[in-house]
Amino acid sequence: MLIPANMTQMTMALIDPVTTPEHCADKRDIAARFSAAAAQYDALAGIQHAIADAALFRLGEMAGKSVLDIGCGTGRNTAKLANYCDEVTGMDLAPGMVSQAQSTYPTITFLQGDAEQVPLQSGCVECVFSSMALQWCGTPRQAISEVFRVLAPGGRAELAIMVAGSFPELKSAADKAGIQLALNTLTCATQWLAAVCESDWAGISHDLVSYSDSFDNITSLLKSINGVGAGSQTENRTRARLTKGKLQALAAAFPESTSGLFNNTYHILHLSLEKPL
Repeated sequence: MLIPANMTQMTMALIDPVTTPEHCADKRDIAARFSAAAAQYDALAGIQHAIADAALFRLGEMAGKSVLDIGCGTGRNTAKLANYCDEVTGMDLAPGMVSQAQSTYPTITFLQGDAEQVPLQSGCVECVFSSMALQWCGTPRQAISEVFRVLAPGGRAELAIMVAGSFPELKSAADKAGIQLALNTLTCATQWLAAVCESDWAGISHDLVSYSDSFDNITSLLKSINGVGAGSQTENRTRARLTKGKLQALAAAFPESTSGLFNNTYHILHLSLEKPL
């Protein structure tokens, strides 16, 4: 049903220390990094856009519906939803993203908020959309519970979440070269599905889809991640730049591809959920 694409740009940081569990992630730091990336985000976020477009295709036209876009970023997807929905609200953790979105799309409502504590009343929207945002949540159960809470009876959610197993080429190269990279630990798909099953959904469907990203060199791959604000610093992590020698070692250890490019793969859990009437 979904056709993954070979596109460009996203995830991992030009820093070199210890991986920290996702629940330790500092949301203030995440918000600050994505705020700083707001102005250049759309130009760099090719693969994020591809994943979002796939999620929008799965959602279909929700004509006449009220929609909440969680993790709206610069508002690109919110604006697409506004083309065929009566009421659309974009929400993002990063104030810089909210400011960028509001400036670009002044007729759409945007607000700052946390996906685990959505600042809206229960049952207030008929649809929740979210792409490449919920993986930053500390507790899948709480994030899914909030989606369920804000949906009106009979409402629908379409979620695209990056999950564990992503970046196998990058991780393999780092292990082979003996380099520790600062990658946030991602929740596995089974944990997200378990969280979904804790709420009383009337309908649940899901797909785990791999999207491939390609780069001419290892530096471009790594810089693209920082360029969209995704290289979030977490607690108990000391910041240290990768040296030229380490970059060369990482590139040399990278799995060979038939195209000669540096590939990076993202595993995305697409969730389609329906709340009972």
